[in-house]
Amino acid sequence: MAQRKSTPSGKSGRGSGASRPGGKPGTKPAGKTAGRSSSATRTTAPVGRPPARKKPKSIVNQKQTPWGLIATTAAVVVFAAAVIIVVIATRPSDSGSGDTDTASKGGQTVKSSDPYRRAELPAAAAIKGVVYRVQAEHTHTDGTVKYDTTPPTGGKHNQYWADCSGTVYSKAIANENAVHMLEHGAIWVTYNADKVKGAQLTKLKSYVSGVDRIAMSPYPGLDSAISLQAWGYQLKVSSASDPRIAKFISVLKNNKSTTPEYGVSCSNPDFKEKPSTFGHPTDPLS
Repeated sequence: MAQRKSTPSGKSGRGSGASRPGGKPGTKPAGKTAGRSSSATRTTAPVGRPPARKKPKSIVNQKQTPWGLIATTAAVVVFAAAVIIVVIATRPSDSGSGDTDTASKGGQTVKSSDPYRRAELPAAAAIKGVVYRVQAEHTHTDGTVKYDTTPPTGGKHNQYWADCSGTVYSKAIANENAVHMLEHGAIWVTYNADKVKGAQLTKLKSYVSGVDRIAMSPYPGLDSAISLQAWGYQLKVSSASDPRIAKFISVLKNNKSTTPEYGVSCSNPDFKEKPSTFGHPTDPLS
């Protein structure tokens, strides 16, 4: 039987288990494995080292809240609001207050806030025959004054008022002294001495005698038997028994709504002792 020839040295057969250079059979070259391992080492953080912290922002660069400016602005706003509220609260209203100028009888103007320009009192207007006229003039003056009504119901007047503490004068007194007492809330009862006598005169005195804020005197040339005056108001009647006399006195005597100088005394003892005469207003102390 023929024998196989041996394989020459340095060559290997196909089925031999010859190993690859530098390693065991079936293993990869050491160089490649080492290269990959080195690359992994460079990208992996060391075990046990804490993660890097973010760098904090500088305090200098942080934006501060302007509390001082905010407080000042708030104070200004509050003050402005307070001023607006005060202005609105103290401003006169133009609706329903009566302070707006309006036309009255005779084309005159009235204003409720002006005691000399008030509108006619409804209770007085309800009395038949009452005539109302705004009397805006009220300054003191010497000498005689030409009035727009007879007897006068207001206007410039003497600085001394006629006593109106229920005084019944037997003679006519000066218009200028009588008008001043009207300003104090008095009722001036005047009569025509030729028409009012006896029982009529007695009846008329009963409305006046001893009653504060009323005075009575005859009036020369009066065109009616009796004429009653309050500041701005007048009523003329023909009889002392007319019920409107009592009504006129009740409504207008010392009425706060119609008296320009409400609360001022009506007493003037010096004038009562030495009254002026018609057409000659005088100082009772002279």
